[in-house]
Amino acid sequence: MSKAFDVVINEEYMSKKKVLVAHCLTLGITSQGKSVEEAMDNIKDAIKLYLEENPEEIPQTEDLMPPMATRLFL
Repeated sequence: MSKAFDVVINEEYMSKKKVLVAHCLTLGITSQGKSVEEAMDNIKDAIKLYLEENPEEIPQTEDLMPPMATRLFL
């Protein structure tokens, strides 16, 4: 049975280099990559490794509403 994980990808700068940071909102873990595809592959690997070590953390997401995304300017 597959599970759903909410992931957000943000463009950030580290040492003046652009990277794409993938945040798994469901588990609170992150990974990064040079492209969206690489960031997604890396977060998938990070999620799998995390759940192998912490199987009790597998979420019950069937009843949760989907995440809402917005951009806030201050």
